[in-house]
Amino acid sequence: MQVLERHFSAKYSCAGASRLPVLAVYAAYECMMDELERFKGKTLLPMESHNSADSQSGRIGDIDIWENGAAFEGVEVKHEIKITDELVRHAYEKFKIHPTDRYYLLTTANMDGADWDSINEEIEKVARIHGCQVIVNGVYSSIKYYLRMVKNPARFIDFYVELLKTDKTVKFAHKEKWNEIVAEGI
Repeated sequence: MQVLERHFSAKYSCAGASRLPVLAVYAAYECMMDELERFKGKTLLPMESHNSADSQSGRIGDIDIWENGAAFEGVEVKHEIKITDELVRHAYEKFKIHPTDRYYLLTTANMDGADWDSINEEIEKVARIHGCQVIVNGVYSSIKYYLRMVKNPARFIDFYVELLKTDKTVKFAHKEKWNEIVAEGI
């Protein structure tokens, strides 16, 4: 997690760093899809371009798991942006027509000082109206939890590195920084 945190929070002279935590969470899902009973018969959709609007693509988040043509689980990843009640409302607008079971709002930002009363009020409202469980959490703690559930968490690094190689949003500076951090060790 320290390596990921250093990679995400490095100061880059180019755009695209906000895509890095999305790739990491997606890599964790790649690890879980084959192993966890929850995801049997479900499909992890390929990631959309980082610039495409969810509303135009029909997607509900940065990461979508679908079942029988409808969104089953969605994940929205924010980089250095605190989750607010407004973000919960915005997320609900994206998935409300789908039988979505869970929707994660994950962030790399420190949530100390967040208005948890308002956030939880919106989460409870979504649960009452729709039934979806909205979960607000940190990116790092979520990835740690996800990797505890899989047999071979080392695959996560392979998936992440492959995404760094192939994702069009990732720039040379991001790849170079990854190699530098890994070479230095923790």
